[in-house]
Amino acid sequence: MEDSKDLKDFQNWIKKTQDDANDWVNYLVYESKKVGKTYAGAIRCLQRNKPEFPRSYKATPTENVSNVVQSIYEEAIFKVRDEALSKEIDDND
Repeated sequence: MEDSKDLKDFQNWIKKTQDDANDWVNYLVYESKKVGKTYAGAIRCLQRNKPEFPRSYKATPTENVSNVVQSIYEEAIFKVRDEALSKEIDDND
């Protein structure tokens, strides 16, 4: 397939979508910590707001987008958990 303008536009859209997904992960991490007030609360907030999988899955583009949204939430949960687990232990604990 030749490098057409449409193909180049599509490739740029894919790159922008990937960048946007990363931005949403960071936003969800920030907002969940603000709302949850603790790391456990932030994780509960993310889990509570994560959309559910479609009941029937046929791998349509719309269903794949919903999987991307769920993956964004999962990535945010991992980031919050990793941040919490990397905190130093206070000697008084």
